[in-house]
Amino acid sequence: MEDMDFVAVRTCQSHEEATIIQNALQEEGIPCALDNDHQGGLTGVLAIRIMVPSDKKEEADRFLTEHHSE
Repeated sequence: MEDMDFVAVRTCQSHEEATIIQNALQEEGIPCALDNDHQGGLTGVLAIRIMVPSDKKEEADRFLTEHHSE
């Protein structure tokens, strides 16, 4: 996955929410990574970005709209 261009499809304030969404995307076959998920003492201060390959953005957006509305 390191050679792919990644784009953010969602941001979350909690690691738990980001992990749930990451797992759901991966179950749909959409590669996914979390950015800023190792915040240490800054948990809840910095947004965690859910990143997918740019060629999977539309598919991820569609899935999230249907199943994980904000």
